Amino acid sequence: MNKKLITLFLACLILILSSMASAIRPHIFGPQIKIIDNNIIVNLSLQNISDLEAVINSGVGKEIIFTVELLRDWKFWPDEFVASKTFRKIIKYDYLRDQYRATSYDGLNRTEKQFNNYYSVRNWIFTEKGIKLANVRGLEPDEYYVRVIVESKSLKQLPVIGMLMHLVPETDMTIVKESSDFHIGEEQ
Repeated sequence: MNKKLITLFLACLILILSSMASAIRPHIFGPQIKIIDNNIIVNLSLQNISDLEAVINSGVGKEIIFTVELLRDWKFWPDEFVASKTFRKIIKYDYLRDQYRATSYDGLNRTEKQFNNYYSVRNWIFTEKGIKLANVRGLEPDEYYVRVIVESKSLKQLPVIGMLMHLVPETDMTIVKESSDFHIGEEQ
């Protein structure tokens, strides 16, 4: 009888602790997909980032990489890669000026901003809105979905370490989320 109670208690404790651990992990809100003027527009944001916020506020520079991919869903074959966009955002707290310096780079444009408090920079650094992923005119009618990959890298770590030692990861955090399938083209 005591063994059954102890087993039941431990099972409940593990269930509660695992649900609490999953509640505080960072996750991707979205991707929200809209088709506007024949363009696939994607909006997304990163939420529950308290551990990442603490590291940034301590003065460690971080690079957040958003990769948004459009994939064609095949039933039998592996899914087909169609298009991709990558956004890099770098944030660092400057103790001398008591401000946050943030940089965004989308492959074409580089934007640098300075913020006085963390709450104003948080929405800018962890949110991507209005990503024009692809034009639907160039796509064949079929089912498609969007995959979002968010990676976090510390700026103090040398990138050579990952090449020399395969056991040391270059990324601190990697989160992947896929959207539900959506149809592009004429209905059959």
